[in-house]
Amino acid sequence: MQRILIDTFFHMMPGHRLSRNIFTGGYRTNYGRYSPFDVYHPNGASMLFSDLQADFDVKLLQQPFSETTLAEADILVVPNPDYPLYEGASPYRIDAPDVEALLNFLDRGGSVILMINSFLSRNDFWEENFDHERVMPLLEKLGVRWDHNFMSDEHNILPAKHGELVVGYGQGGRVLDGQLPAGAEPLLTWEGQVFGFRMRRGKGKIAVVGDAGLVSNGLYHFPGFENAAFLKKLFRDMAPAWSAAPATKFECFEFGHLSCAPSDQGISEKLFRSLRPQARFEIDHHYRHLTFESPARVVGAPDIARRLPISLDSLSGQKQLTGKFAFVAITEGMPTSGFEMPLSVAEKKSSLGSDFTVTGTSVREDLTWKDIGADPAVFGEIGQLVRVNTVVQILAGTAPDGTLRHFTMKQGQIFYDRNRRNVHYGFDILLSSQNLVLAPTV
Repeated sequence: MQRILIDTFFHMMPGHRLSRNIFTGGYRTNYGRYSPFDVYHPNGASMLFSDLQADFDVKLLQQPFSETTLAEADILVVPNPDYPLYEGASPYRIDAPDVEALLNFLDRGGSVILMINSFLSRNDFWEENFDHERVMPLLEKLGVRWDHNFMSDEHNILPAKHGELVVGYGQGGRVLDGQLPAGAEPLLTWEGQVFGFRMRRGKGKIAVVGDAGLVSNGLYHFPGFENAAFLKKLFRDMAPAWSAAPATKFECFEFGHLSCAPSDQGISEKLFRSLRPQARFEIDHHYRHLTFESPARVVGAPDIARRLPISLDSLSGQKQLTGKFAFVAITEGMPTSGFEMPLSVAEKKSSLGSDFTVTGTSVREDLTWKDIGADPAVFGEIGQLVRVNTVVQILAGTAPDGTLRHFTMKQGQIFYDRNRRNVHYGFDILLSSQNLVLAPTV
């Protein structure tokens, strides 16, 4: 069984109320359409969602695309990213880091189904336009030129073909001049036009469907068409290679950050930047941020156990356990002390296996600057370290046989040193994190 993640970050969920208990996608505007839970609207996608439950584990993705958020996905579905001009559209737009994460997901072997429409500058027709300004660069990276300023037919549902299947194609776009790059194959065609395609990217594969509406309740079982059969086949064909057997290789990705509000009377900006001189520096209001990451590398399954602060074998059936961690280093390259933390475990079992949410918090008031990788000669002159708070969040998935499917860990740390000269509450406050992502690859 595979896990499908459906994007609901760049595409709004239903919000148009018909009654206190009935809310649907918009009838006048595009927002909230293609929702897997909308049984009230012809453009809901609840019939497809119902059929997917038989063979897939389906979740909604409510965060940007990243190595962390896509670690658990086998198939990512992106339904018609909202164009921000419209009422009720998502306030978020696909950005360069999202595209980079999506392409990396493909490169390591994942699958993506992108559903888009046309983009028509018309106010006399339903505005189901997608965010072409952000999606077109992705298609260009795939070597595809998309004709978004095109409507297939305003008055008829076209009988697009996929092999022997006849698929009802609504008012969507097309591949410009039907020209696909080498290695890409037409997915939906009609009279020489290409309305969708599929191609490999890295070790993965992406399918682009030019009419998001063909997944809708209204077209899914429309008389004379075989949309349901086409979509079921598409999802089966998009299963990634790693889902055929337990993953034996994982992409290991590590990253972290430091943040503080600098003060000439405490941690100055110059001192702050010297802690991680190679990190990316950003200013956000009165806070300063240093972010850094290590190049991804591939590790074998036998090597993973040595990297984890907890034993996966110990999670099943447990509510509490103890994990062993190290404090996040304030200064690059400096060692830190280790500590133990009580953790709470929540487990959800399914035919996919088990999903674990493991969390814990630690509050310490007995630490020195050396314990957290800060130079005592420098920080001791600023103030007295009085408290270090640590939080850990782990999301892990195992297959029914107990083998690892994915693992992400976020460890955040806040320290307070008493400095009555600092205008920010009389304390210097510095945040830091270290993060680990283990995602399957082939």
